[in-house]
Amino acid sequence: MKYSAILVASLALAGCASTQKVLDKEPTEVFHSEKSQNEVAFCLANKNNTNAMDRDDGSKVVLIKNGYGGVSLAFTVFEEGEGSRIEYRRQFGTIGAAWKQCIGLKPEE
Repeated sequence: MKYSAILVASLALAGCASTQKVLDKEPTEVFHSEKSQNEVAFCLANKNNTNAMDRDDGSKVVLIKNGYGGVSLAFTVFEEGEGSRIEYRRQFGTIGAAWKQCIGLKPEE
C-alpha cells in the first residue's frame, strides 16, 4: 500500500514538472484576437475535450495531452483590451487547424 502511494505521488509530480516545463518555454507563436479571453479559452477547451485552468496571473491555460498524460501543446490566453492574446507552445505532436477558429483565424486551405 505504501509503495503504491509513493508511485502515485511520483507520477503526479512528474506530470506537474512536464506541464511546467512546457509553460516555461518561450511561445512557439503568439496570436492576438478580437474574441474575449473567456470565449477563446472555452472554445479551445471545448474543441479538445479538456478544461481551461485559471492561473494566478489572470491567464487561462488549456493543455493538450497525449495518451500518456504528457503535455504536447499549451495555450495561455491573456485578456488584452477588448480581446485576448494567445501564447501557443508546442512541445511535440501535431494539432489540426480547428483551434484557429477559436482565435478568429481562418484555417489555411
